[in-house]
Amino acid sequence: MLKRETRILGLSSPRRARFKPIIGVIFRGNLWLDAVVTYPQPKSKKGCLQGLADALKETKQYSQIQAAIFSSDDVIDHKYQDYKRLSELVNFPVFAITKKRSVRMPRGNFTKIQRDRGRIKLWINEYSPERASALYNLGCSVGQSTPEAVISAELIASTLK
Repeated sequence: MLKRETRILGLSSPRRARFKPIIGVIFRGNLWLDAVVTYPQPKSKKGCLQGLADALKETKQYSQIQAAIFSSDDVIDHKYQDYKRLSELVNFPVFAITKKRSVRMPRGNFTKIQRDRGRIKLWINEYSPERASALYNLGCSVGQSTPEAVISAELIASTLK
């Protein structure tokens, strides 16, 4: 059973910036913002996943995070995207949202859940679609189709130049 205050991590990065950090926002359900985490992506991307996992583990809320949701499928470069590996490193499920019509499926064994009449696709990796959908819904405010943590992470990332 999921509580209303289940912590959900939203992850995003600026679209057009020389310096592209990953911005993480931890929300308690859809109720309030709990923490903001930043991680400067290395230029080589070699240790990107391990570095991001380490940054998340250093947060005070790490032990209570139930899921991470990337705001889009291009927050991490496709060559280095491995949501299953990141999920193993942080010990909670990692999902990705895409709003594009044609999109490359992330590496690994993924299931696609369509939301908001097919406009939003949620990619989940080796995780129960029912539980993933419940976590996703828990993070959404009434009338919204995107979790508050993801909206906040996108808003903060969009202000960076």
